[in-house]
Amino acid sequence: SSLSGKSKTKLPTIQGLYFSADVFGYIYPIFMKDKYYSTEISATMNINNRFLPTIEVGLGHTNMVSQLYDIGYRTRAPYYRIGMDYNMQYKKGKPNYIYLGGRVGYTSFSYSVDAPPLIDPIWGNSVSMQLTDLPCHAIWAEAVGGVRAEISKNLYLGWSLRYKLPLHRGPITNGGPWYIPGFGTGKENAFGATYTISYYFNLTRKRL
Repeated sequence: SSLSGKSKTKLPTIQGLYFSADVFGYIYPIFMKDKYYSTEISATMNINNRFLPTIEVGLGHTNMVSQLYDIGYRTRAPYYRIGMDYNMQYKKGKPNYIYLGGRVGYTSFSYSVDAPPLIDPIWGNSVSMQLTDLPCHAIWAEAVGGVRAEISKNLYLGWSLRYKLPLHRGPITNGGPWYIPGFGTGKENAFGATYTISYYFNLTRKRL
């Protein structure tokens, strides 16, 4: 006989899968002067409604010209992130939750810079400032916090805020790249956000 007199339904370790698409990458440039874009999809596994390992794959690109200095910057490349989130409300067993986590990101890309020629003040001749297809790669870490909420059966909206810290960049040529796909702008750190639409494949009979 059971000590508690009650039977519990044992749920599988892997309880479901989220497949998501981020739309923030095309909303952000509307409100900001830095015109760079990203398209991103992700897959997240639900382990015991508590641990959420995640893979994110995206494409970042820009073709921006500074109105102040007339300097153009171009790049287009994929980027990848892998990490884990932790459901802070796992004990409630509800589909809506708040999470904290981390990511490691990587991209390998090339970039081009076009600027007005420099005029030598002594000799009067001009020096070209066109740099084409400079190779670079970058690795960075992200601290993540966010919310995911169900709006219809198995359909979710979510958002996250991210603090990004560079771990490695190279090679550095002529000051390095202005924009790094998946990371953003900034040499020391950067902030980012996502706004995702997700579909959840529930692998349990019991709805969480």
